Amino acid sequence: MTWKIIYHKDVDDDLKSVGPTAARRIILTINEKLTKAPGKFGASLSNNLKNFRKLRIGDFRVVYQIRNKEIIVFVLAVGPRKDKQIYRSASKRI
Repeated sequence: MTWKIIYHKDVDDDLKSVGPTAARRIILTINEKLTKAPGKFGASLSNNLKNFRKLRIGDFRVVYQIRNKEIIVFVLAVGPRKDKQIYRSASKRI
């Protein structure tokens, strides 16, 4: 089964901010892992992001949600883990 990837409208800006090399690597990893087995990769988050998971790609994190009924992976935010800013940004988007 192939999962469809849906991106939050601000993820494009997130990818631009990390630079073209990192953005390419992040997109390739999302397409490789999250379209095939999103539940197998990443780890669950807590608190107000408890319905989301995080995927580690080097120093970057992808915050995403698995929507089983729709066979969709919703990517909420992408960015560096530095000072947990990625999780604060993601929280503002939900």
